[in-house]
Amino acid sequence: MKNIISFIKNLFVLVPVIVLLVGCFSETVDEKTIRTFLEKEFTGPSDELKDAFEQDGAFPPELEEYVEENYKPLVVNWEEMIKSNQIMLFQTFAYGYGFQLKPTSIEMKLVQDNAYDYEVKVEYTKDNQKNTAIITARINLNENGKIVSIRNMDDDGLLEIMKP
Repeated sequence: MKNIISFIKNLFVLVPVIVLLVGCFSETVDEKTIRTFLEKEFTGPSDELKDAFEQDGAFPPELEEYVEENYKPLVVNWEEMIKSNQIMLFQTFAYGYGFQLKPTSIEMKLVQDNAYDYEVKVEYTKDNQKNTAIITARINLNENGKIVSIRNMDDDGLLEIMKP
């Protein structure tokens, strides 16, 4: 009986501690949005995206459908972000110059209300040659948790490297 009472007392102490620890390590909704965005931005291009890029026209319906499906839920205005090269830039270069991208680590830190600094270690591959670049920037979200802008980007020379 003593063992059962001791177990129950320990359980009452451990459960709140475990809940607190799990809460400390879980991502916020904003962080999940940013992580999802960065994974989409620095993974690929996928076969679906390659097919969309291969369609005729400057911005064919297949590409628009891809962007709406993958970016619209995450950003305030995907059309403006494409025009200002804040989304799809790395995917476009990777496709155009025969590279594959893959994020190997993503870190972010809240620096002020709705603003996060992020660092993404990106593995880029072409002709079985692998290398890495570290991309850093500040990403701003609105009060609804959607991405408004990406500023102060340092791409570690990745766009230049991908050009022939």
